[in-house]
Amino acid sequence: MRALVYTAPRHVAMEDRPRPLPSAGECEIAVAAAGICGSDISGFLGHSRRRIPPMVLGHELVGRKPDGRRVVANPLISCGRCTACLSGAQNLCSSWRLLGMDRTAGCFQEFVAIPESQVYEIPEHLSDARAVVAEPLANIVHLFRIAAPLPFFRLGIVGGGTMGSLAVLTARRMGVREILVQDVSDVRLETVRGMGATLAVNVAAEEGRAEASRFAGHGLDMVLDASGSDAARQAAFDLCRPGGLVVLLGMAKERSEIHFVTSIRKEHRVAMSFGYTPVDFERSLKLLADGEIDLSPWTAELPLEEGQKAFDRMTGTPGDTLKMVLRVG
Repeated sequence: MRALVYTAPRHVAMEDRPRPLPSAGECEIAVAAAGICGSDISGFLGHSRRRIPPMVLGHELVGRKPDGRRVVANPLISCGRCTACLSGAQNLCSSWRLLGMDRTAGCFQEFVAIPESQVYEIPEHLSDARAVVAEPLANIVHLFRIAAPLPFFRLGIVGGGTMGSLAVLTARRMGVREILVQDVSDVRLETVRGMGATLAVNVAAEEGRAEASRFAGHGLDMVLDASGSDAARQAAFDLCRPGGLVVLLGMAKERSEIHFVTSIRKEHRVAMSFGYTPVDFERSLKLLADGEIDLSPWTAELPLEEGQKAFDRMTGTPGDTLKMVLRVG
């Protein structure tokens, strides 16, 4: 079968690989389309210790089962037996694995084998471009669920990429009226303005930082770091009001220095959000199927064979493209 293989930092190539054989309890899926995630980009750039070449990346997929039914797959596979799984926190499973990471091949290939329990049938009216967002959106659904913000909260988002944009769209569906987004890309900021952000500012310059500070006033109720850079993490704390909540989602850097004494004096609460549970994934799918969330206007598509071009574009000049989809079958 055809497969797009990560062969070295900043390089992918088409190869012919054996078709996977499903084990007991697994289902074979013929992949129709696969999305490039930020973690795939991290692997492509050589920044991920758990994505070592040669490897087939990818975990956002839409495809069909052997009987022709159209499906998506939850790629975060848990054991179902540990304490975390039994308590409903499958994302914290002691032995979780993800498609396209460690020794588990991803979906940038024609076929994948995945446990039947991870497979969800989807309606025909839900396009591939919208359905492929089920996995990243599930992260945002999970984030808001565990953060449980109070009604009428004021929200700040640091980072206007895919996850930050999905957070804007989701917050708007929740009725949030005051949303600040800060980034260093004018293109991304223009995009989130169109999504309904109250204020979107470029903080590369002092003027933009001052504008964000004026909007925040004494601080925002909840601030999400959707980037993971050192500056973004500190900015999330800086924008948060005394007694407010900082939610850390971005994983660009493994370590960061934070002005913790200042935050201790402000009694900042801190939540860290990782992955999603099956319940979050199901809710994400429903939002997409009902047309509540739609990232397709900012989605681009290229054939699997142009995977190198797709990765180069997303790491170099993404423009207003928030999701790149590879057409597999």
